[in-house]
Amino acid sequence: MPNTMKNIRETMVKQGISEEIMAQMPFDGQNNLEDILTLINQMDKLLSEEQRLRIMEQQGCSTTGRHVKFHRDFAERNAGKTLAEKLEQSGELFFVDEPPCSLNGDGTLSVFWSSGAEGAYRCVCGYMKDVEQPLTISPTFCGCCGAHARKNLQRSLGVKLKLRQIVSSAASSGGEKRCEFLYDVN
Repeated sequence: MPNTMKNIRETMVKQGISEEIMAQMPFDGQNNLEDILTLINQMDKLLSEEQRLRIMEQQGCSTTGRHVKFHRDFAERNAGKTLAEKLEQSGELFFVDEPPCSLNGDGTLSVFWSSGAEGAYRCVCGYMKDVEQPLTISPTFCGCCGAHARKNLQRSLGVKLKLRQIVSSAASSGGEKRCEFLYDVN
């Protein structure tokens, strides 16, 4: 797993979060779920939703190695196609741990992700694999998975994505809803 605590701190610095706010963030914790959630809860208290989205969309694990090759290969095979045409081919794109998506009428992209069935969804995040589910945590935490999807889909679809909203998540709904991320497409 990436050093999420360190990466979030570095992203906050790059995005100009004030020293006054940064001083109130518990960056000295370990890179474990409990300490990350403590940091996320403080972010929820001190930062706007827009700030949290911009910070979390820069996180994400599994954006190197086999994921990069797979998404680059998909992009090469589908070069010259429209976004809608690429999405029609997206069945070949997704690993078990990759998110399906759909293009909305307003031009945004919805990405759906989680395992399980309606009312009993499970979070797919690596930090959550050893945690008994369902549970309920801040949707801000889920922005990290939104970043994973964003980075890999940008490679394969050849577009720029901006995380607009964490619509729902298995982890923030106690398993009632699947994960859904909404992106602006540029």
